Amino acid sequence: MSDSAKISEKFNSGDADVSFRSSDNVIFRIHRRNLETHTGAFPPPEFDTQGEIVELRDETSETLELLFQFIYPQRHPHLDATPFEVLAPLAEAAEKYEVYAAMNICRVRMK
Repeated sequence: MSDSAKISEKFNSGDADVSFRSSDNVIFRIHRRNLETHTGAFPPPEFDTQGEIVELRDETSETLELLFQFIYPQRHPHLDATPFEVLAPLAEAAEKYEVYAAMNICRVRMK
């Protein structure tokens, strides 16, 4: 993995308190509170991640870019035209990290 990581344009808040690195070396800066309220499997509050980057070696930036959109109070991404090659890893990550809103839409889209 290269030392020079790219920073996600969409998930780069200055007051974010958790950072994740995708398998293709993109950093996502996320608010812990959103993880706590919209997922069931990301780091619990007692797990201090300030200043550290959590490595998500199984997920690409494309997958995480979609997944993290489901943990913020905004319109969720439309997945109607999303190809199976993109939808399948998203569904797997949604199950793995218990991102409930993404789990539901992936289930519906993959029927």
